[in-house]
Amino acid sequence: MAKLKTIRPLVSCLKPLVGRMPGDEKARARQEWREDRPSRQWLKSAWWQRARQRILVRDQYTCKRCGLLVPGKGEAHVDHIEPHNEDRAKFFCTDEGLQTLCVICHTKHKQAEERRARLLW
Repeated sequence: MAKLKTIRPLVSCLKPLVGRMPGDEKARARQEWREDRPSRQWLKSAWWQRARQRILVRDQYTCKRCGLLVPGKGEAHVDHIEPHNEDRAKFFCTDEGLQTLCVICHTKHKQAEERRARLLW
């Protein structure tokens, strides 16, 4: 009698035909960070660079959510309190509409809230 050898599951190797696999964070990040979105160009504007620096100095490089001091390069994010959703008027808001967040609070907590809110609409 021949023994059956264990067959390796190949399901995880198959790519989904529609959308992306749950937990595929790289695919989600690529989808969200599309260069053709207008806000990607707005982030390169002189207005945004000046506003970003003003907000970081105003908030003393401290995360408004967790209180963590974020002095390192690339660790401090300036975030829109009210999501702009590619609306030019909301993107170019006053300084009161912007806040300093650390990387973790911005990428993990705030963006997760915004994704959940978009699903509820």
